[in-house]
Amino acid sequence: MNFQTMDYFIALAEERSFTKAAERLNVTQQTLSAHIASVERDLGVRLVVRRVPLELTYAGEQFLGYARRFKAEHDHMVHEFKDISDDERGLLRVGVTSTRGHIIMPHAIADFQRLHPGIEVDLNEGENEALVSLICDGRLDVMVGTVTGRVPRLEVSELYREEVVLVASNRLLEAKLGDKVEQSVERVERTGDLSPLAGLPFLVLGRRDIPGTIAVRTFQKAGFTPRIAVRSKNAETLLALAARGGGACFSPMELVETTFSPQELVGMRLVHLGPDARYPIHVAWRTSAHPWSMVGAFCESLRQTVGGGGEQELRGAEEGA
Repeated sequence: MNFQTMDYFIALAEERSFTKAAERLNVTQQTLSAHIASVERDLGVRLVVRRVPLELTYAGEQFLGYARRFKAEHDHMVHEFKDISDDERGLLRVGVTSTRGHIIMPHAIADFQRLHPGIEVDLNEGENEALVSLICDGRLDVMVGTVTGRVPRLEVSELYREEVVLVASNRLLEAKLGDKVEQSVERVERTGDLSPLAGLPFLVLGRRDIPGTIAVRTFQKAGFTPRIAVRSKNAETLLALAARGGGACFSPMELVETTFSPQELVGMRLVHLGPDARYPIHVAWRTSAHPWSMVGAFCESLRQTVGGGGEQELRGAEEGA
């Protein structure tokens, strides 16, 4: 077994298909299958169940954990020697939650690549919980999102604080609330209780993203079951629907401000939901004895983009692991 073995098995485990994994690795399916079979003979166990879709055995799940740890250590070693030799080439894998990717990434990536043109950036947009799993597995180098609590083997630093607001068109509010719009909105903003707006149709993100989580928590606090008009993973789509009167949308304030012009916002109402709708946005990377300098450089570009951020670091519970 060698580092190639780890790469092969990780690709197979993630793709759950010999055909797709072989295409990703740019090898033949026969080569990949023979390699995995050789590893199984060496270990004396079956690692995969060869069916469609492919499944990992218990031994395969255990081996995947070792493979990812070995690969992470190998990546750290390569990055350390790149730093020693002042070699600024390579691939930086960046994850960002889809609700804020286009808010900060174009500026941050442009600034970073101006200073480090030899680094290719692989940008992964997804839901918050999924990104935390990816960086913990070593499949990302940097993540921008919200990390709750202390996560082993992960360094976390606050970039800025974000607020989720409820966005609705004035037309929709007047149609549903009549002359009680101001009274209802004032009560929501004063108490954080959304029940005065219970008659509205709502547009919500998935529960695995922070705005979606806040929406669920707000409904529960208000004690009513909302009428969900649309669920989506794309916040921009939901905001466009809100602008057309399709429902009330939970969205980060920064996204609202970058999506709509001041003229468009004249026809919209932004309802503030109180302190429970505010939360930190973090930048996170895996703990290492020698963090890759390009990770630090990208974090600095992020901080410059957001105008400076929280400097307090939250070190993983297992420091140095």
